[in-house]
Amino acid sequence: MPQTTIAIRVPFHDVDSTGRIHFTAMFRYMEIAEHELRRSIGLPQATSFPNIAFPRVHVSCDFRGAIRYDDKLSIEAHVERVGRSSWTVAFIARLIGEGASVVAEGQMTMVAMDTATERAIPLPDELRAALADGQ
Repeated sequence: MPQTTIAIRVPFHDVDSTGRIHFTAMFRYMEIAEHELRRSIGLPQATSFPNIAFPRVHVSCDFRGAIRYDDKLSIEAHVERVGRSSWTVAFIARLIGEGASVVAEGQMTMVAMDTATERAIPLPDELRAALADGQ
């Protein structure tokens, strides 16, 4: 299944008063990686399927270590599951550098939704095929 990796340096505005990442920032990083994954399979979020929305219906993140201001992170994203109307992307965040320790792991599940009816619909065949094998 498709996968990609992005690098992010934690900016000051993403940390709290202790200098550690605010938990919501990791969800933004995961979403950036998910969008890059969509680009890598040739179906970018910004320009593909204009009449279909892809809301996140489940997000989770387990923090395994401290993430601080100015840390460099590698965020790996890979398709974990493809269903009838949804798919799940799993994420692993590592510190870049010595040890490359895992500092967070998470998931996002997106569902295909008709923008007119706001109801779940089957994934487009083109997207399903690309998510399943990366082509």
